[in-house]
Amino acid sequence: MKCPALVTAPRIVVPGATTALTRRTTLRKAFLAPWDPLVEQSFLYSLADAQRHTGVAVHHSVRVVNHHHTSATPTQDNFPEFSRRLHRDVSCSLNTLLAERRYDAPRELFDDRPAHMMRLVDAEAQASHLVYEYLNTVAAGLVQRPEHMPGRTLDFGLWKAALSGRKDVTFK
Repeated sequence: MKCPALVTAPRIVVPGATTALTRRTTLRKAFLAPWDPLVEQSFLYSLADAQRHTGVAVHHSVRVVNHHHTSATPTQDNFPEFSRRLHRDVSCSLNTLLAERRYDAPRELFDDRPAHMMRLVDAEAQASHLVYEYLNTVAAGLVQRPEHMPGRTLDFGLWKAALSGRKDVTFK
């Protein structure tokens, strides 16, 4: 009889390869839904802080009530650390928020399965996945149009084109 592995199987992290990251909440509860304005702020802060500490380039992120989709590119072998920081900080902040609002906090916001990571091998795969992430709320039956989903994180309107008129932003 073979014993089950106690450690997550190692993942191949390729610096410079865009990766899609997804993680579900415990019992698929709607912890990432916009039930409080601080949910989005907590998620954005955690995403930015994980990016700041690891240097992973974040391209797109969408919260879909009980999970999130994030597309990012590791700059070195730093994607596991990025994922760990993001999920730990979101879990801590939302557990605190739930307790402050007098809801039962689950302790572990995300389920015990490892985060799903999928390498997007070329521009076509990246574009296809971005469209999938954008339309996921419609496919899940949550809204009729993507822009109707409250609290969407890092929407297309926040990409570089939207910043081109700002003087404090420079492009290479």
